[in-house]
Amino acid sequence: MNNSAKILVVLAAGWLTTTAFAQDRIHYTGKELSNPACHDGQLSPVVGVHNIQLVRANREHPDASNGNGWTYNHQPMLAYWNGQFFYQYLADPSDEHVPPSQTFLMTSKDGYRWTNPEIVFPPYQVPDGYTKESRPGVQAKDLIAIMHQRVGFYVSKSGKLITMGNYGVALDKKDDPNDGNGIGRVVREIKKDGSYGPIYFIYYNHGFNEKNTDYPYFKKSKDREFVKACQEILDNPLYMMQWVEEADREDPILPLKKGYKAFNCYTLPDGRIASLWKHALTSISEDGGHTCRACASCKRFRQ
Repeated sequence: MNNSAKILVVLAAGWLTTTAFAQDRIHYTGKELSNPACHDGQLSPVVGVHNIQLVRANREHPDASNGNGWTYNHQPMLAYWNGQFFYQYLADPSDEHVPPSQTFLMTSKDGYRWTNPEIVFPPYQVPDGYTKESRPGVQAKDLIAIMHQRVGFYVSKSGKLITMGNYGVALDKKDDPNDGNGIGRVVREIKKDGSYGPIYFIYYNHGFNEKNTDYPYFKKSKDREFVKACQEILDNPLYMMQWVEEADREDPILPLKKGYKAFNCYTLPDGRIASLWKHALTSISEDGGHTCRACASCKRFRQ
């Protein structure tokens, strides 16, 4: 085989590898595309799916059933544990990223009848004088933190249910609470009798620690199984991927340190992890989420 033939073989092999790699990504093979200008994308509902409204926001008639009138309700998380559903969402009085902010929790045995919202993570006071490099000349004064989290539950190997939230900071309406300059992430246990354990920090952003925050570090808990459960979360790369937006930028605990948002994933039959982010980004991990292939854009999702 002469040199020209060898070059052609190498190029062909590279093309086949690239093609197989591209086809291995998450991709859409259908022809029907959504219309992002419409709330439902102008897509037909899936047959058999039930739409159940848990909270009916009403600012004019606040009561216990609607979170006392708070009308910005966002970021729902759902878990099923110990024979019932657990539903967590964050809330602001009227607008996104405008304080005060807190996280509610609701439960249901059948998915149709739900308890009234209960505050699981209350409003948190930002220390006066707090500043950000990105907002020069702006200081916190009588400011309440903004809750911003992409993951709300974890079931430990020992069967404990942990709920979690994150206290970020928005110094004004133009600021973002998920810029890596918040206070930290909090956790607490939901017990089988429906009661809640104490609130602990599981992660502190830069500038914060146990001495200048309102809740202790999780390792101070006397419940060894709770401490183990929290450590499991910290050791789980798929959970760390969901902390990327709020955690310190370039923190060593983050498997992927780029500013991709709203990570979610599922496990393929062969054990690989298929990952998706906002803006139609996708990737595959072959080691449980510790590393990912370079993200690719699934253009058909973006139409």
